[in-house]
Amino acid sequence: MNVELKVGHVTLYAQLARIFRDQIYNGTFKEGDEIPTLDQLSSQYNVARITVRQAIQILSQEGLLSSQRGRRTFVSYKAPSANVGPLYSSVGSIDSDPKALSIRILEKRRVDSLPLNLENEGAVSSDEYVLVRKVDSENDVPYVFSSSFIALSIFRRFPRGSEKKVKLFRLVRDHAEISPLHATERIKTSLPDPEEAEMLRIPSSTPVAKVTRFITGPGNELLFYGVHVYRGDLFCIERDISYSLVRTI
Repeated sequence: MNVELKVGHVTLYAQLARIFRDQIYNGTFKEGDEIPTLDQLSSQYNVARITVRQAIQILSQEGLLSSQRGRRTFVSYKAPSANVGPLYSSVGSIDSDPKALSIRILEKRRVDSLPLNLENEGAVSSDEYVLVRKVDSENDVPYVFSSSFIALSIFRRFPRGSEKKVKLFRLVRDHAEISPLHATERIKTSLPDPEEAEMLRIPSSTPVAKVTRFITGPGNELLFYGVHVYRGDLFCIERDISYSLVRTI
């Protein structure tokens, strides 16, 4: 099936890389499969050979493709086992087994403002925050891509380097030294943007669960704000609904 590439703010080779990435993640091309030649792909997508080569280089750098001089390019990405998941969000997941959990920090820096107006949430912003962008994986399978803002006064209490080993929500819970704490969670389903799809290794057409979490302290001071994007196939919430069985007179 041919897909028309359009000249715009996203380069042609980036568009092509996204198409190839989706084909690998959705199983069109599996581990060990040889992909078509440069000439075949150039003809199929009506682009120059150099454009195809640049797209392949991107995926090779991501570890999805492997190629050697004089040999065909093949898929090196290994799809996660069908036995993986689902993982549970919310309270149950913050104390998950550290032996199976791995955290890749993408960015960590101090900021003096949040990316949105939280007045409608009833929260009062702290003076400074630490932004942490990261990918959490379970048994080497990425399941959540997140951007979190932690009040600087609380982040300073975290053990050094603990954000690389322990979930941030749990660290805030354990080290806030503030009472009372109030936490809320909002969950929506949507499709991932290109960065989210890339980080979670899923096709851009695969649904995700976007979970927004807030932790506030006395006076509604915002201590933690995080947006977590979960793979739809590895996300599940289980809760007790026994209360709904109670009959009222």
